[in-house]
Amino acid sequence: MITIVEKRVFKDAENFPKYAQELAAQQIEVLKASATLNDVPNIRPMKGTAEPYYRLRFGEYRFMLYYDKETETIKVLSLKHRKDAYKKQHLPWR
Repeated sequence: MITIVEKRVFKDAENFPKYAQELAAQQIEVLKASATLNDVPNIRPMKGTAEPYYRLRFGEYRFMLYYDKETETIKVLSLKHRKDAYKKQHLPWR
């Protein structure tokens, strides 16, 4: 599976503690190593959205993801703390 990480994710990660940055890096490696979305633990489709949007939960943090089925490409859109992750201004489809 092809994994693309947006520049925004790196900018978001700068504001988090070192352990959170390391967790995020580990999760990106898991995404890159997985063959399908089913191989990735803690990934779920976002409720109230069109099919291709997902969230990846790790600790207190969330990745917002977009999955293109045709090309089997996953795009990491943002990284947020769980308290901010689901607010309207941070969701790319709103």
